[in-house]
Amino acid sequence: MALSALVLIGLTVTSDKSSASFTATTTNPSNSFGSATLTLSNDKSAAASLINLANLVPGDTANRTVTITNTGTVGMTYTGAISAVANTLLWSDTTNGIQVTVKRGATVLYGPGALKNLVLAASGTIAASGTDTLTFDFNLPVAAGNTFQTLTQDFTITYTATQLAGTAR
Repeated sequence: MALSALVLIGLTVTSDKSSASFTATTTNPSNSFGSATLTLSNDKSAAASLINLANLVPGDTANRTVTITNTGTVGMTYTGAISAVANTLLWSDTTNGIQVTVKRGATVLYGPGALKNLVLAASGTIAASGTDTLTFDFNLPVAAGNTFQTLTQDFTITYTATQLAGTAR
């Protein structure tokens, strides 16, 4: 019996098990993400290039256009807002100061109303490389009296773009 226990121990200790398994691999090479570019420009972006008029008299009007271009790589919408550093009667008098109407084609986007209150709601979608043309009709009302003489009003119109919402791709 002792001999059989030793044989069992020997068999257990000296037993050599071997195992084998197969392996395989695969890859997804050269993956990347690239983000879009959101930029816009307009054809009147130099100082005073949208409008620069002197010697206005009550009843004068001026018609100007600006073309907004999506120079980015993604569709966008944009808004417009106005600001001024100085504050003359041409700006602050919302009845007799400079008035403006802004149109896209025949669609009125703003006005007629006071220049200082100009706000342009979000545009429709402008695709990459697409354009949008706005027409500005400026007017110094006939009722503007002598207090409007020799005034100068500088202002800036700022267009702000927002990319279109992301989608599942």
